[in-house]
Amino acid sequence: MRRALLLVCTGLAIAGCASTSETTTRPPTGVTEPSQPAVEFALQPARFGDVPGWASADLSPALTAFRRACDGRRQRDPTAALPGGGRYGGTVADWAPACTAAQSVTPGGERAFFEANFQPYQVRGEGEARITAYYEPIIEARRFPDPVYSAPLLTKPSDMVTVDIAAFAEAYDNEALRGAPRALTGQINGTQVRPYPKRGELTPYQGQAFAYAHPVDVYNLQIQGSGRLSFPDGTQARAAFASQNGYRWRSALGALRDSGRLQGGATWQNFRAWSDQNGAAATQEALSADPSYVFFQEEQITDYAAGPRGAAGVPLTPMGSIAVDPAYHPYGAVVFVAGEYQGQVFQRLLVAQDTGGAIRRGPLRGDVFWGSGPEAGRAAEGMNAPARWWTLLPRGIPIS
Repeated sequence: MRRALLLVCTGLAIAGCASTSETTTRPPTGVTEPSQPAVEFALQPARFGDVPGWASADLSPALTAFRRACDGRRQRDPTAALPGGGRYGGTVADWAPACTAAQSVTPGGERAFFEANFQPYQVRGEGEARITAYYEPIIEARRFPDPVYSAPLLTKPSDMVTVDIAAFAEAYDNEALRGAPRALTGQINGTQVRPYPKRGELTPYQGQAFAYAHPVDVYNLQIQGSGRLSFPDGTQARAAFASQNGYRWRSALGALRDSGRLQGGATWQNFRAWSDQNGAAATQEALSADPSYVFFQEEQITDYAAGPRGAAGVPLTPMGSIAVDPAYHPYGAVVFVAGEYQGQVFQRLLVAQDTGGAIRRGPLRGDVFWGSGPEAGRAAEGMNAPARWWTLLPRGIPIS
């Protein structure tokens, strides 16, 4: 919902794009920053030597993600801004020289490439300065329901519509509308558009089921924004994000934990055990604490090494892609985050290629894509820490 959470989080427009682990308040190792006046958003020129860990960070996943971003906008108008919005980034043409140069970079030459073609800027702004992580689950699924695989994966309903608030703001020249969300999801009710039903209010006919899985696994897919479905015959398919009902994500795991019913912490393993012990009715009641609901579409998997398509429309790269708030960072932006992971420094170059409901909280909030499968899931669940941010822009590009 990382991507639902992510609108999307995959396209991950996921509902949450966030780890279910407890929030840590300990400052990240090695990234203490002098106190500065708060600003809504600003880019402060920096040097690569100012970026902690730049000289030792693994930049190869970011180069792969950058090349995919370049491929994704190859057919765009050169004079158009980068997709997604954002407060900076210039035009597609501004990035063309770097995109061309990226194609000939050989292994080991990543750092020289980025230093030759980009200028770093420290990102300053209001809001939550934090990184979490998400991943692509691989879950057992069936084509028909049974007592265990009972929760449907639903396609986008035909009565769901999106209202482009940004278009109305420009058409009416209305400042109040400019301050509203860029888009709203609703349901046509006669001649009016009303909010779409919450999770607990959805009826079985809203969306068509193309597969069934354990209710906790389906909820996990909705949190992450997409996932792979593994069927008994050995085949796999991708449940890709199609739409979300518009409500802000609220962790059902967190609500269950806070009620005292989930012992041992809000983890997927604990939630699955609780669900199996308490039954389907109690599980559905617990899930209804989260009003957000994600709809999917089935897709074939053509590249098992790549992740699902993010909100930017290109495949995500494990440890090379990050979900961001597109009100500040455009899709395709190259960002460096310095934070902490399990008591160690976490310093990575990443490309903004996704978003999510829990991520739309300012310019310093991000969700790192960790990869696919249970190992990636366990790793992603452990990431939740404060972070500092930099962005890399093509040399010579204006920042205002």
